[in-house]
Amino acid sequence: MIGRVPRHTSLGDGIDPDALFVFIPGAIASGFLISLGLLAGDAYRGVRGDSGNRRRVRSSSAAIADEVREGAGAARKASHGLRRPAVYGVVSLASFALVTLGIPGATWNFLNPVGYISDIGWIWALSLLSIIGFAVLGVQTLRLVPQLLPFTVVILGLGITLRFALGAETGVLKIGPIVLGFVIMAVGLGLGWRARATSRGVDVPPSVRPLLVRTPLTRTE
Repeated sequence: MIGRVPRHTSLGDGIDPDALFVFIPGAIASGFLISLGLLAGDAYRGVRGDSGNRRRVRSSSAAIADEVREGAGAARKASHGLRRPAVYGVVSLASFALVTLGIPGATWNFLNPVGYISDIGWIWALSLLSIIGFAVLGVQTLRLVPQLLPFTVVILGLGITLRFALGAETGVLKIGPIVLGFVIMAVGLGLGWRARATSRGVDVPPSVRPLLVRTPLTRTE
């Protein structure tokens, strides 16, 4: 007699497959939508022609030529193909606005028991990945117009303050963000006061150049 054999257990015994929210048809539909997006992009490029390639070649060649003529680092001052500073300011402000609204919005709807993505981790993860992408875009475009940093910070702080001042939240959920918005505005005003006498020319950091040559953030002509 060897006695009763103990029941084998593993870490996966307590996992309910239905609680993983692995929705295979949804994944297939996502792949189908991605395929449609790629096809639409190819069709758009076919109709528009080689403008993207021209933009990439002209921007890169102008930067390389400046490096050859004037030495290392000269490409940072190359303004070829750059759009007006207001364009980069708007793109940066819109990106940071999406980040500011997206992080608490996606997280709250994930943690809230009655949220539309309650406990659906993959949607929350995709939302945060998208937010990271917008954050990178906002930082990189703002590096092209650092003189607009104080204005961007003030506008974001004002937006947070108005959002929660006019919202239906109560208590700490209302007062806390309003105070945070005022603090952000004060930081923006301080940055503006500190940089009021600073004059800046064209400065294109090397990490921003790939974004410029691959997107419509630069002109083809």
